[in-house]
Amino acid sequence: MGRRGGAIVAAASVLALVGCGSGGEGQAETKAQSEEPVFDPCSVPEDVLLAIGVDPATEERDIMGVKQPGWSLCSWRETDRAFYFTIFATGRPLDAIRTNERAIDVTSIDLPGRGEAFTFRETSDTLNKHCDVLLTAGPDTLMLRTSLAKGLPPAESPCPQAIENAKLLEPSLPR
Repeated sequence: MGRRGGAIVAAASVLALVGCGSGGEGQAETKAQSEEPVFDPCSVPEDVLLAIGVDPATEERDIMGVKQPGWSLCSWRETDRAFYFTIFATGRPLDAIRTNERAIDVTSIDLPGRGEAFTFRETSDTLNKHCDVLLTAGPDTLMLRTSLAKGLPPAESPCPQAIENAKLLEPSLPR
């Protein structure tokens, strides 16, 4: 699967995790509109992206340029395509994502400068490729996803790198 295909699958899985588009006819659209994020995930300074290890020139907004109701997404990749970094922003509450049945290995972390912060993985991540850091930024909830192109052996975790990436990004996030 190519880079674009992998990014699409990762983004779609996160949107499925939080129930994007669920609800009755008309109800989902109204709910999503009221939960539009304020934070633009593509506003991350270039020096922060370089510190994380991704190439700012690889920026991709949304899913193949298509806006997802209730969400703003921005992703970048490392030059060698060893990992991808994606920021998902939503106006939905942190607990709605943290307590979703598809979120596994939910672990509280200390992220200086932030209140509650968690790492989690998704039940669908059978290749041990992804770790999300979940936190609030202003009125929004952010999921900072680090995706490893090849995954890791089951005994290892992509979460240490995800936490490090979140620490590098944290000073440039709204309070």
